[in-house]
Amino acid sequence: MNKKYQIVADENMPAIEHLFGDLAEITRLDGRLINSSVLQKADALLCRSITEIDQSLLDNTSVKFVGTATIGTDHLDIPWLESQNISWANAAGCNAAAVAQYVLSAVAFWCQSHSSSMKEMTIGIVGAGNVGTELARCLDLLSINYLLCDSPLEQAGDHRQFFSMNDIMKCDVISLHVPIKKSGNYPTYHLIGSKELSQLSKAQLLINASRGAVVDNLALTNCLSSAYSVEAVLDVFEDEPNVSRQLLEQCLLSTPHIAGHTLEGKLRGSWLIYQAFCEYFDIKNDKEESSIYPSSNQITLRDDNLISNLTAIYDIQSDSDALRFQDDEPIAIKFDRLRKNATQLANGNIRRDYSGWQFIGDSNFPL
Repeated sequence: MNKKYQIVADENMPAIEHLFGDLAEITRLDGRLINSSVLQKADALLCRSITEIDQSLLDNTSVKFVGTATIGTDHLDIPWLESQNISWANAAGCNAAAVAQYVLSAVAFWCQSHSSSMKEMTIGIVGAGNVGTELARCLDLLSINYLLCDSPLEQAGDHRQFFSMNDIMKCDVISLHVPIKKSGNYPTYHLIGSKELSQLSKAQLLINASRGAVVDNLALTNCLSSAYSVEAVLDVFEDEPNVSRQLLEQCLLSTPHIAGHTLEGKLRGSWLIYQAFCEYFDIKNDKEESSIYPSSNQITLRDDNLISNLTAIYDIQSDSDALRFQDDEPIAIKFDRLRKNATQLANGNIRRDYSGWQFIGDSNFPL
């Protein structure tokens, strides 16, 4: 190959040099600072969800391919991209295992704080795409009861058993895994608002690890002011990174949009975009996915206590404490800083998918 492509890439996407280095000249930038001027001669833009991809960014540039290393595509103006014959790709499913792990650790922390059992609860999963399906798979392995709700998939003929939102609202835990949609037959914008929150009690837990606006943040702030309100775990917020300090403090756990930030989740996102890039530019894919992953973490699980094992593998409280710690750093700057470094855990470990751990000891951990 004689041509060296010009790539502009988000500075937080891992393994880009390893994957693209022999194909392209790579310019790394903060995703929030990528603008039209730096894309004038670029063939491709590799981004994450913090970069809005639309006409104002790409018009009159040479970009022919956009790859976002994320599941979601709401930051892409897909109709405009397609009208301009600009190819795009996302990394669907890249961090599904990571988000499922996040939810399990959040539920384990909640149970630990209430001295209750995960085995005796029912978890309502709203959204049965890649993440919801992976969460359901984990719950099956753990023999934990759950209900699935996904009206678009049910309408499309998916043969799994689905339940209504009314059924979901009665579950012990409600976990949201839907894209953000403001229109259509099944809008998800403020899917959980004042009306829905009023139906929930302090004996329930609401988890949002999808998109911030799926939950009406103002309504949730007002709800959490009551001693009888549902408890909440939020990884996503409206108006990120300028999140509400009050809402952060009111939640049981608050984290800076890092549910999907395991090492595997981030590396797999880069890998999927590399594959799409090679396909679009008709380049022979000569890399092996295994080449981007390091050796496994090791951890000793000393017993079969599910809750302690889940929180040992991923200490979600440490990520929450870091965001909520009161200091003089502006919350927006802290949010982005912690998000950037999210795979590095406070205990010195790198956060990994369950598949990235080698379990040592007597515990028969099923995930």
